[in-house]
Amino acid sequence: MSDKYRNSGYQLNRTAEDDFQERHITIIWQELKERFGFNIKAWRQRFEDYFDKQPRTVSKTEAFYKFGSAEINMVLNRILCRNDSYPTFKRFIEYVVKKL
Repeated sequence: MSDKYRNSGYQLNRTAEDDFQERHITIIWQELKERFGFNIKAWRQRFEDYFDKQPRTVSKTEAFYKFGSAEINMVLNRILCRNDSYPTFKRFIEYVVKKL
């Protein structure tokens, strides 16, 4: 497995890691809005600010995964009354990549 998704603390499964593309990011934003009521405009801006600070070697999908694991995962776990360390965002990405 490549190192690009390891620094966030959770590794994507091989299929999700290989298949995760920018089009999935759009779908994930929409799902976060519809399922959990996320203010997508504000969250997208936070992500873009985060992405702008990343080295050029970091892809948009890699940055999104790291950002989501660090910022969105905690929010989802609180909404779902899960332990803060549960990899909800990772599993959400894997679900979206597998289904679409």
